Amino acid sequence: MSDSQLLKGVLPMLVIAALTEAESYGYQLVDRLRAAGLAELTTGTVYPVLNRLEREGRISSRLVPSPSGPARKYYRPTDDGADALRQAAASWSALDHTVRDLLAAADSPKEPA
Repeated sequence: MSDSQLLKGVLPMLVIAALTEAESYGYQLVDRLRAAGLAELTTGTVYPVLNRLEREGRISSRLVPSPSGPARKYYRPTDDGADALRQAAASWSALDHTVRDLLAAADSPKEPA
């Protein structure tokens, strides 16, 4: 996905979804999102989203000692985060349906009357 504005709008939903699948520390999460198709994603994009979601109470974190350096901060969704994900997924689904319908109509223009 190369449209940064589009990504900015959906990244919080994708972060919570990925964390629902598996608790992760920041860089691990970036790797998982890249592997899922967001190849151009940077840590500088994800860490502010993690900080904001934590401030909003949508994710929580815990420090886990690391044998190879400083402790890692692992993130997971809260109940509020799970609710926010359900709402965002429903909104995304409705938007996706509308976009697909409009694009399909554009692919097959009608003859002028």
